[in-house]
Amino acid sequence: MAMKLNNQEKKELDKFTKFLALKSTQIIVQSRLGEKVTTPSKPLPAGPDWFNLNISDLPEVLAEAKKVLNGEVLSSRLPLCVEISLRTVEGDHMVLETWCLGMLPQRCDPTARIVHTVYNRMGILLKSLVSVTRVTPAYKLSRRQGPDSYVMCYRIYMDDPQFHNLGDGHKQMCVGQICTPIGTLLLSVTYRTKMTISPTQTGKDNSMMLKSDHFNTNLSPKSRRYNQK
Repeated sequence: MAMKLNNQEKKELDKFTKFLALKSTQIIVQSRLGEKVTTPSKPLPAGPDWFNLNISDLPEVLAEAKKVLNGEVLSSRLPLCVEISLRTVEGDHMVLETWCLGMLPQRCDPTARIVHTVYNRMGILLKSLVSVTRVTPAYKLSRRQGPDSYVMCYRIYMDDPQFHNLGDGHKQMCVGQICTPIGTLLLSVTYRTKMTISPTQTGKDNSMMLKSDHFNTNLSPKSRRYNQK
């Protein structure tokens, strides 16, 4: 049964949940830029280093996430989703994965302390997210994107996840969950398993199969990022 929080506890949980959502979008989108990211360790984290993670915010991603959240918190209604897709130079488009962060009000932990327990578990969840973003098929594809082949796009929205865009046979993976006094925060990813683009052109078969070893890394063109809004 959900616990009724006092004003201070509610304010803290809303703030932590908001920054969890904002940092999650940064981790997901930055993992699809096609670049290796190395960040030095900070023995003494500064104020902006939420959850003890040294991850700089991309301004355009931060602005888009804030626009979608529009002051709302995840406990209020629909989950926050980050959709990653691929667009070829011919203009063909294919959704690769959808990441979802939402609240399950049916499951809660009235004994969980907001400042210590919940906050620390959010940091652990984000560290797990950094690892999981490197094991789905879209990561290898993102490392081989370029202006002569394809680019990766992202879309952030707050609504029911659109899994039908992932085709038949898509798979789901739970990144982690955090029990709070008012419900359980759940972070998951659902990803495509069939990587075939079949553009419809009269009298011409331009089907293209994308797989993890489709492109030679040494011959891959210089990567760049592409933001689809």
